Amino acid sequence: MATEYFSSLNYTLANEDTIVEYELLPMNVDRVFSIAGSGARCLPLLAKNPKVLDIIDMSQEQIYLCELRYESMRQLSEAEWLFFMGYRGAIQKLKLEGDSRLELFEKLSLSDKTRSFWLERKNSWIGKGFILLGRWESHFQKLGKIFRDYLQCDFSSIFQAQNLQEQISIYEKEWPRVRWNSFMRILASEYVFNKFLYKGHFSGKEEHRTEQRPPYQFIIEEFDRIFRSQLVRKNYFMQILFLGEIRYEEGLPLEAHSECIQKVKKSTTKLNYHVGNLLELLPKNAYDFISLSDTISYIPDAAANEILQKLNPQTSRGSQMVIRSFMRKPKQINTENWSVLKEKEVWAHDVDGTGVYEFHIYQKH
Repeated sequence: MATEYFSSLNYTLANEDTIVEYELLPMNVDRVFSIAGSGARCLPLLAKNPKVLDIIDMSQEQIYLCELRYESMRQLSEAEWLFFMGYRGAIQKLKLEGDSRLELFEKLSLSDKTRSFWLERKNSWIGKGFILLGRWESHFQKLGKIFRDYLQCDFSSIFQAQNLQEQISIYEKEWPRVRWNSFMRILASEYVFNKFLYKGHFSGKEEHRTEQRPPYQFIIEEFDRIFRSQLVRKNYFMQILFLGEIRYEEGLPLEAHSECIQKVKKSTTKLNYHVGNLLELLPKNAYDFISLSDTISYIPDAAANEILQKLNPQTSRGSQMVIRSFMRKPKQINTENWSVLKEKEVWAHDVDGTGVYEFHIYQKH
């Protein structure tokens, strides 16, 4: 796998909408496998109370973030946690008297290495929290700033729409298509993705991608679909990109929903953290649910095609695997003993807030 790409803090929120995995995961299963990422996508899975959740990432820094996210949600009050992570501050601009992220941090029981990691970087999160610290989040905030400040694009009105019909009307009348399309040809080019976000391991490079459209065209067309089918004020990713912040509470990701927070607090799940290669960990246990994010795009074709067949032989009937792909999907996955859940894949694509992923959902029969 591309270890160079996974060697720093890439994500602190998520470029994935975890509602898909959350809705597919049954309650109280025995064991779940998930890629860590920022933790914002796998943490809500604890609300379904599996007995064991194995979290893995090739980046130790992402694991430090997952532990911080989990322990702070469990140990702080809901209001404290929303402030600590940066959600409350993202909507309410004024700092309330007495708020101190460092004081909240000092309350937490964390492993020594995790505590040391975050204390060494305290100046980066004391003022604004954690959710917008990652390289991905910073990149998209910068893009939004260029749209607004240099191209003079004001996107605020479309996010004020209260229903889809109103949003479509604003989109068709006010969207700066010429500037947007021209800009995306540059900023969503293969070169920019490869150099600034993927460190040379962009799966959408022309020689690797399975998507026929170049990245900029793919994103322009998929975003057009989103603006015509989803209320974007309810989409945190779109808010970050076009507004530079999460301005509307309706768009808070699932982990920041009160019901989810309270369920995670009550969860009795045993949480295991792993740093390493998913191909080595996956066969060691029988999993009822496997969330691979879009890591399949970085696995050699031969290994990706046999991913279902390399699972533990005790994997039970009804177990599910969810794969996302961006620009490079699995080509010929061996589905022996597994069913492709086509209807679920269509549903996942329609409800996913980022709009850039193709879903591949399998169930053992």
